[in-house]
Amino acid sequence: MSESELESAISILQVCGTSRNVLNALILIRQKVDWPRGQENVAILRSKGCLKQLTHILVKSPHKSCIDTSLSILGNCLMDRACTSEVGSQHNILSVLNQLLKKYPKDDSINGRTLRIIGNMCQHRDQWANIIIDRKPALVVNAVDIVNRASKDELSEGDKISEATIITSLRVFRELLNCNTVMTLVKNMGVLKAVGCLFIKYSNDWRENKTNEKIVLDIVRVIHEYSKYKYYHSILEMRNTERGDSLLHLTTVLILAPKRIVKIIMNFIKSCQLKSELPVNEICTKFIEVLENHSITEELPSNYTEYLQCFCLLLDHPANRNAERCGKAVPLLIKVLKELDQPSNNVVESCVMLLNTLNKFKYDPKLLLDQLQNGIVPVLIEKLTWLVGAPDSLNLKHLSEKKRKYYAHSSPIVKVKKKRIEGDLPRECILKSPSPSSSDDETDMLYDRFLNRICNRYDRSPSSCSNSSDGNPPLSWGEASSSCSPAPSLVDESDSDNYSPVCSESDERDFPLPNPLDDYSDPAPPVPDLDDSMDNDDTLEEVEESNQAVCDTLKIELMMEIMKLVKSYIQLKPAVPQLVNLDLFMQLTKCALKNTYDLEMFCDLLSNHEYIIPLMQTDFVHIICSIRDSLPAHEFCFKCSINNHVTASILNKISEVAESAAGRGEIAHKLMRGDNKLKQKIVMVIPYIIRNRSILGKFMLNCGGLEILMTMLRHRNEQENRRSLKTLCQMASHRLLIANPRELSNTLNKPKIVANKYKPPEPHKNIVSFVLDDESVVKADRDFLSAKSDFFNGLLNGHFKESTESEVVLAKVDSKSFKCLLHLLENVDRTETIEIDLDLDALLDVIMLCDRFLLTELCMALTDSVEQYRITTKTVPMIYNWSVVSATNLLRVESVAYALVVRVDEKERFSMFENLFRLGCKDQLLEDMQNLLVRYLTLSDYNQRVRDLYGKRKNMKDRMRDQLLKEYV
Repeated sequence: MSESELESAISILQVCGTSRNVLNALILIRQKVDWPRGQENVAILRSKGCLKQLTHILVKSPHKSCIDTSLSILGNCLMDRACTSEVGSQHNILSVLNQLLKKYPKDDSINGRTLRIIGNMCQHRDQWANIIIDRKPALVVNAVDIVNRASKDELSEGDKISEATIITSLRVFRELLNCNTVMTLVKNMGVLKAVGCLFIKYSNDWRENKTNEKIVLDIVRVIHEYSKYKYYHSILEMRNTERGDSLLHLTTVLILAPKRIVKIIMNFIKSCQLKSELPVNEICTKFIEVLENHSITEELPSNYTEYLQCFCLLLDHPANRNAERCGKAVPLLIKVLKELDQPSNNVVESCVMLLNTLNKFKYDPKLLLDQLQNGIVPVLIEKLTWLVGAPDSLNLKHLSEKKRKYYAHSSPIVKVKKKRIEGDLPRECILKSPSPSSSDDETDMLYDRFLNRICNRYDRSPSSCSNSSDGNPPLSWGEASSSCSPAPSLVDESDSDNYSPVCSESDERDFPLPNPLDDYSDPAPPVPDLDDSMDNDDTLEEVEESNQAVCDTLKIELMMEIMKLVKSYIQLKPAVPQLVNLDLFMQLTKCALKNTYDLEMFCDLLSNHEYIIPLMQTDFVHIICSIRDSLPAHEFCFKCSINNHVTASILNKISEVAESAAGRGEIAHKLMRGDNKLKQKIVMVIPYIIRNRSILGKFMLNCGGLEILMTMLRHRNEQENRRSLKTLCQMASHRLLIANPRELSNTLNKPKIVANKYKPPEPHKNIVSFVLDDESVVKADRDFLSAKSDFFNGLLNGHFKESTESEVVLAKVDSKSFKCLLHLLENVDRTETIEIDLDLDALLDVIMLCDRFLLTELCMALTDSVEQYRITTKTVPMIYNWSVVSATNLLRVESVAYALVVRVDEKERFSMFENLFRLGCKDQLLEDMQNLLVRYLTLSDYNQRVRDLYGKRKNMKDRMRDQLLKEYV
């Protein structure tokens, strides 16, 4: 239609032609003013004064077709704000419509078009809704009557209400609603009561036949709009309809509009007075049924995600989180969380949402216990695997970081030094000095370095996944977060302003967590971590990536939600046994090592004395000690300082609990009353965590701990032998501080004496010849031997017949050993330890001769030489066997002490003990070990301190004496 045709049609209306012409003109105009394409033509109608003509037709025209067409045209025109103002204020459209409805009360087309006009007027501003309700309430009453009639099972004869009219009526109810009209619409006009009746009818139809879905959705939308206003009478109207409680039918159509229905419930909860007024139980049950009937694939179905989000939103209100309303919700949430096993943005975001919901149960201990009983701990371990890798692997390789010589204290990091990071960020551990000799400045530098990393990691603008300006977005209902690009990796960047990484030798070894049951076997290959961008140091390390990258922001949120949940479990009283899980402990430890977890919270978990016995039954302490021992020793390295601090803090906390009154009582009771298996597990941990020698002595002696360890060694079980041996060595070296015989002497740079090349002495007046077993003859000076040994003095100068003979027979004496003995008597300064170039068998034979011939001073010098230079892991079995077989008992205790405290690889240590056990005197060896340990265990702390102090002073005096002598000479 051209513009000339529109103007012709307008002119026909203005000249008031015949009814046929007017109807044709109206039809032409109606085609031209379709909204929004005909906005310009609407403006033309208004400028030509055609709105007045249309209103006049509604009043004067006897033809229903003209009235219907005019109402349609006005409905489109009133989409424009200016037309609405003109028609409403100048042409009194409300009165015209009221009269029209009185004239045609049952006409469906007129009712529908009239309601459309009312809705279009109200959408511009609230003023029209107030005017309609105050001045022409009959228009609203008519809409309510239409809905009431439509809610009947059968309409009266001649009565017809189309679906369009019902939908238009529902729209009018929404458009009329505002804070000034809600009370009148609900209480006086009965809008919600009528809507409730209609909802019952159509919800039942949809449940049985799946029909009239659009009407049901519009009804739910009306209820949702009215629920936004905190008006208790709205709940009463919905519950007290002619057809019953309409709120119960929200459950029927829950899967049609889950978001709106949940929001309805959440809005009504704010104003309801009784729990029974809202069908929360039924809706929860319906959600659980729907979610349980869905299957989770690699990528979540959109409808499943929507149901899950709605269910979590429903549980967001404290009133809905109780055993009555959501008793089966906890198992379902954990089940869904467990099934989400492939990390992606969508999956991790859903996990964060589920964990956030589970965290909101923290005020109900029963529901927290329900979570633990339904296996939440293994699920949390699995989710932590996405962040820090598998529990049985640990990657500690990194470049060492050294401090700069000159440190810029004007750095902005110094301003926030030693202050807790605010907000939801995890509180990182506060570093201690890396070594006893480190100064306060070095400690401050390491701490500033640490804070700089934290700021680089968290204090940055939010990523594209964030929905808020603070970088910690709320849960999103949309799909934007699932399609966003990953945020920049939150890597540990190099702080070039304060430090420069030194290209030192990289430790290329991976450190898999050792198997404590097989400490001497080859370590298993490490399991690579899963897309762990938080394990980066100065450079980004490449790790195995998952199929879909996960935003670092989501990783941080997932970590924080897990930690909040664990913290809630820690606060439960009494303590829950489910938390004592080796894999959980290892994951929390790895989180602490990666600087992404509050170490204080983990220490709170370990500080409960009720956990000490279950903890000692796991291999956690052994693994932590192995991690500590395997850490690379990079001096002034920030990463090493963190690792050492974390492991030391964990072990210190366990020791603190074990040495407390409650911990001592628990351990002592289990050692005395527990079964054999429990005793063995506990006693193998005690030397690692008990630092007080007095307490250790009571556990080992009074409670029988040492006897248990020795019993395990007596068995032929290789596994028990290894574990018990390692425990005994730990106790001997780190707790009892038994000295290594090789470290007792401070003799340095002494000359070697070649003892296997004997030179006969020069002729003397009084020479004696010794005839040995091999009939060889060795000559010696009678006076020299008598002066050196009481044995020879009595033999050669006493009352024996040998004193008068020039040849003396010595039985059971080897010629080589005897010659060495004579040579050493002439060359060895018996006041010092001197290295002797002689094979060990001959040297031990010489020592035996010294003992036999009462050469005490030489015997001491030779045994000291063996301790200082000849005792090794290879020679210990030989020395010990010689001591026992020869019955001299020389070097016997020293051999046992060396075997217990020598710092060697565990394989080498166990091989040494295996050689000792093969000697055939295992019982004697175990008895010697036990006697040595008992002797040190019975020493009081005071005596030990005095002994150690005396030893230090003695060594200091010796060094000072040597230095003075050297300077004097």
